[in-house]
Amino acid sequence: MKHGYSHHQDNKDGLINENLELVKRIAYYYRGRVGKIIEIEDLLQLGMVGLVEAAHNYSPQNDVPFASYAKLRIKGAIVDYLRKSSNLCRGTIRRKQDYERAKRTLEKKLNRDPSAEEIAIELQVEVAELSKWKHDFAVSQHKSIDEATEAYGDFLFSMEEPVEEKIFNGQLKQLLRENLTSLNQQQLLVLQLYYVEELNVYEIAEVLSVTTGRVSQIKSAAIKILRNLIEIQVND
Repeated sequence: MKHGYSHHQDNKDGLINENLELVKRIAYYYRGRVGKIIEIEDLLQLGMVGLVEAAHNYSPQNDVPFASYAKLRIKGAIVDYLRKSSNLCRGTIRRKQDYERAKRTLEKKLNRDPSAEEIAIELQVEVAELSKWKHDFAVSQHKSIDEATEAYGDFLFSMEEPVEEKIFNGQLKQLLRENLTSLNQQQLLVLQLYYVEELNVYEIAEVLSVTTGRVSQIKSAAIKILRNLIEIQVND
């Protein structure tokens, strides 16, 4: 019995040792896309967790090559971590939506801009907590705009020549920076993941726990808003 267990363990160890390079390739693949939010050492560790799980659960009877099975497990371990890590972003988005909703409600009720204390009461949170929310909003917005301004220009090159001419004298970059503030947090996040972190729609869908169709809708809507706003300003 012990001999059988030892042989089985040797097989698992062999599968792991033979696929260490697969872990490295996948880890560095994601490093190139989300490197700003996670270190390569962490990605390698996550990948190893996926590889070990694959070796423990793999069954040759399924006629699936181990490398193909392991690849799914390794990616799954990394993407699962990224999805959990994105909870902060999604939490900030939800709080921003709650804040804007409460602010609009109070504006209609009071016929004026509500104070921070009034908004806090409407949201049933402390003023100090609301201040932290607003700080998170500002940090998220600033980071998205700073990184996105350099990265989102590509999709604008398909616009008409007058706009393209302005790209080269820097006016479009400024317009882009200004108009990014017209997008909601979800649109900004999708654009950042797609253009800055260079994730594809499938990876973004996995990270945000939405369908690929929904990712495409959000991205298309955001681009349309930016193009329309910039075209109007350029042609004024």
